[in-house]
Amino acid sequence: MPEKPKKKASPKTPSSTSEKSKLPRFSWKKLFWLLFKLLFIGIVLIGFYCIYLDAKVRDKFEGQRWQVPIQVFSKTPVFYRNDIVSIKALSKALKLNNYQKVSNVERPGEYATSSRRIIIYRRQIEPSLAKIDDAPVKITIDVIGGKVREIYHDSQPADVAVLEPVLIDRIVPKSNEDRVITPLQEIPEQLIDTLLLVEDRDFYFHKGISPLGILRALYANVIAGRTVQGGSTLTQQLVKNMYLTRDKTLWRKVNEALMSLILEYRYSKDQLLEAYMNEVYLGQHYANGIYGFGLASDFYFGKSINQLSANQMAMLVAQVKGPSYYDPWRYPERALKRRNLVLKIMFQAHIIEQQEYQFAINSALSVRENRRISKQKYPDYLQLVKQELRNVLPEDALQSGIKVFTGFDVVSQQYLSQTLDTSLAKLETERNQKNLQAAMIVTDFRTGEIVALSGGKSLGYAGFNRALSAKRQIGSLIKPVIFAAALERYQQYHYGTMLADKPLVLVSDSGQEWRPKNYDGKFREKVSLFDALIYSLNVPTVNLGMTLGLENVASALYSFGYPEGELELRPSMLLGAINMTPYDINQVYVTFATKGVYRQTYAVSQVLSQFGETLYQHRAKEAVILSSQAGQLIDYGLQSIAKKGSARSLTWRLKNVNIGGKTGTTNDQRDTWFVGYDDRYLVTSWVGKDNNQPTSLTGSSGALVLFSEFMKKVGTQSLSEQYHEDVTLGWFDDEDGTLYGQPCKNSTQHLVFSESVAEGLTCGKRQQRAEEPKEKKKKSWFERLFGKKNGE
Repeated sequence: MPEKPKKKASPKTPSSTSEKSKLPRFSWKKLFWLLFKLLFIGIVLIGFYCIYLDAKVRDKFEGQRWQVPIQVFSKTPVFYRNDIVSIKALSKALKLNNYQKVSNVERPGEYATSSRRIIIYRRQIEPSLAKIDDAPVKITIDVIGGKVREIYHDSQPADVAVLEPVLIDRIVPKSNEDRVITPLQEIPEQLIDTLLLVEDRDFYFHKGISPLGILRALYANVIAGRTVQGGSTLTQQLVKNMYLTRDKTLWRKVNEALMSLILEYRYSKDQLLEAYMNEVYLGQHYANGIYGFGLASDFYFGKSINQLSANQMAMLVAQVKGPSYYDPWRYPERALKRRNLVLKIMFQAHIIEQQEYQFAINSALSVRENRRISKQKYPDYLQLVKQELRNVLPEDALQSGIKVFTGFDVVSQQYLSQTLDTSLAKLETERNQKNLQAAMIVTDFRTGEIVALSGGKSLGYAGFNRALSAKRQIGSLIKPVIFAAALERYQQYHYGTMLADKPLVLVSDSGQEWRPKNYDGKFREKVSLFDALIYSLNVPTVNLGMTLGLENVASALYSFGYPEGELELRPSMLLGAINMTPYDINQVYVTFATKGVYRQTYAVSQVLSQFGETLYQHRAKEAVILSSQAGQLIDYGLQSIAKKGSARSLTWRLKNVNIGGKTGTTNDQRDTWFVGYDDRYLVTSWVGKDNNQPTSLTGSSGALVLFSEFMKKVGTQSLSEQYHEDVTLGWFDDEDGTLYGQPCKNSTQHLVFSESVAEGLTCGKRQQRAEEPKEKKKKSWFERLFGKKNGE
């Protein structure tokens, strides 16, 4: 069979050969350079991103790390030898400041008392407040007869004792983060060791992230069958709390790691640990988060951080894992179990000994009874503080973390609140009244500091503040201003000067009549200027005021502190037809308590930045309004009111004490006032109703009662009855007020300018007096001001 011819291989076409030759060959070299370029670009990008993160980290860590609440403090108690002091009141103030009463004082925050001595281990205070040293010191004060006799600092004689002011409130920022910044050196080592042991035992060895820590936590959790340890370092937790959101994403974890490394590179371990202990979230107080161990110790236990016991420290460290899950008020069993686990770790690491461990693990949680944080709530006074802060500092100065020091006295405020609540309830029962309200202000008139203020019955929250905002007619409280203006004209007026007390009709240009009457409805024909003041007689006061001139009376009131230009000049102003707040009238009466020196009242004394810089310091605003003689004369008159005048009930309400003061009652007994003072405090009291209905009370049966009850609680210091050489006692004729230079028959003794006494007559000689103006002349004088009377 013939063979088939073999097929010849077809030759490759030129086109197919060229296509193969054009295919790119695989090159390791090119791949390497491509990866190198990508890596370089990645490193550059990461580098720039790290630079961005570094700037972000530094900006916050070295700037304002937290929105720290504005802290408002009470007056700093300062005592010198011979200062008046009550061991009972001082002990009460220390308790309010979370000091513990003990038998043997050994640690800061403790005190002990006896009948004549109080020993206080003062905690560290603001350096600018300390007169000698701001460090903790054991202060001993010996008290004999109600006065400081000796002062010792750590058994060494000292000249002054400076105690710790009370934190009265924290004004929380918009972030609702509440915290107390605590330096690392003030945090107990036992608490630091426990925190590191439970949360990050390798803190001082790693560089921000700890792979070994992650493996160790994983192993412990697997063995326990539940989560007992976390893998994040404290630095990572700090980054998460301070810089990042709560989102659980891979990108957040990357940022967390990078920022942790940056923090570790930039700052020391102690700086990071201090930041963490002030940043960590440890609980919730209603709308405000509790951040940092400093505030948490107060929140849970009502103690400062250096007063915590081992079981309390364990409880705080236990909260780090989950303050909501381990909330001791909502879930006490969970909190107790977690605390005991921390105590066991402390014992195994020899942080506490067996005896202390057994005691601690068998103890209760010992948290406060309720969630309310242990800070004092005084909304009325805080309203005044906030008002003043807006006036003395620009808005941008009201920055996070500032410390505001005030003239506030916690004990006086508590007495004030108790007085309002108990006395108002008693008045309502005795007088068959409902819905009585009140306002009271207490001022240290020697400095101008407002030490206590209540704008109504205790509410515990901010309501209508009557002390600052309720404008009511002041009634007879204006009379001392008129009489002071007259007594300043000593050549024309003195306490013996006779004033007309007869029916009086004044008619305005529009024909409207005004017929002032005395409170008792009686007329006495004529009375001395002294009797007109102390018995608060209306008609003689009107006659005196009209003779002085309404413009001069208004000018006097302006000088005492009434807002310039707001008075409407009409005769009814002479009987107090003027609306003023208790705060305003309190300012007026400071000048009487000081015997003629205007002194601006205030609440805020000093403001410090979070770095201790002085942002504001109160400077006394004073002016001499009355001469020394007139100031003493009006003080003499106000003391006489309390002894035998309209406030004479004080002689049995406050026995054996010299008090100065003035009652005030408005038409239909709608407003009752009393402003009184001893040798320390000026107290302004108002009682009335918000609907302006009658109260059936007078100044002496209403507001004066509140004043006396408060003074009983706070203690009184009697006013001096000694006067300077420029005034002396003179004798005045009971019939016509003639001034004698010696005691005479039918004469009464009053204080008078010494210069006037030198010109007085001897007994038996009558001073030649100018003829009294005729009735027609008097009428024509009134006519020029008010028009003709009806029937003329």
